[in-house]
Amino acid sequence: MKKNSIIITLLFALVGCNKTHYYVYSPDRKQCITIITDVDTRYIINGKYNSIPKTNFLQYSLDSIDVETGDEIVGHWKNGNYQWEIATDKAIILEDKLDKKEFIFKRNLPVDSIGIPTLKDFTDKNSFEIGFDHGKIIYKRGAIIE
Repeated sequence: MKKNSIIITLLFALVGCNKTHYYVYSPDRKQCITIITDVDTRYIINGKYNSIPKTNFLQYSLDSIDVETGDEIVGHWKNGNYQWEIATDKAIILEDKLDKKEFIFKRNLPVDSIGIPTLKDFTDKNSFEIGFDHGKIIYKRGAIIE
């Protein structure tokens, strides 16, 4: 009986490990966003948080995003009047509690002249790019990740 309890506990621990949690900083570390991915949902939170706050976050579904090859977040730090701007292609927004005067989230990437998503608007020194594979970061540019 004790052996079964240990096996069940280990299985619950493994199933609960699907959540990833990252702090993303601007290169000067003056700005921070928290990214929490939980199976098929992702949260983008302004600031450094251990859990989902009541405000200043956005939740979107990963159901329409190819989490093996097309899962990435791009953005700009301090873009004009905004503290940050973030874009993800094919995002389905579930809840948006961001302050629209300070933060902007776009559910699609810009497209080129023939309609193919492009990152051409996200190549300056204030931009960043984060690529995921099943919720785990596999590459980054323009940001410090913890």
